[in-house]
Amino acid sequence: MHRLLPTAALVALLPLACVSFKDKRTPSGDFCSDMSVVPAGTEVDREYHRLQPIQSDPKARTEAERLESLRKSACSVGADAVIEAVNEEVRGDSSAYTMVSSGTAVIWLRHASTDLKPLSLTTKKTAEPAPPAAPSVEPSATPSASASASAAPAKSAKPGAGKPPKLPTKP
Repeated sequence: MHRLLPTAALVALLPLACVSFKDKRTPSGDFCSDMSVVPAGTEVDREYHRLQPIQSDPKARTEAERLESLRKSACSVGADAVIEAVNEEVRGDSSAYTMVSSGTAVIWLRHASTDLKPLSLTTKKTAEPAPPAAPSVEPSATPSASASASAAPAKSAKPGAGKPPKLPTKP
């Protein structure tokens, strides 16, 4: 029984380890191999959250290998993109200088295709209050009482008496 749990955990993680870099996806749904890399000094047009600094593998020699290695590093931490990407020289194991690419792994807070909408004070539509009930006129036995009762509201009725009161709105 004690060996069954670690074995089941390894079997569950096996498909994740076998997924190639080209099949992995970013949190926003793009392929990791197509992840955008924004060079340093370029303004980013989307809101983002910084995850952590990343660096390419020092064994990557060409610019294309360094970019792919940078994307792999960003994908492994769950990033959508790399910003502030630069090429820099670092001192290697044999005291020789090698070129690496480094940058900051970020996730997008909002997709580029969404339109910006201003925040409103109320998000749910509330039911309108019911209009106040009109005073009912009860029929009386005498015709003079019913005539005076029907004439009195017509003369003293205020405009908009049957409408609900207007509520103040906040700017």
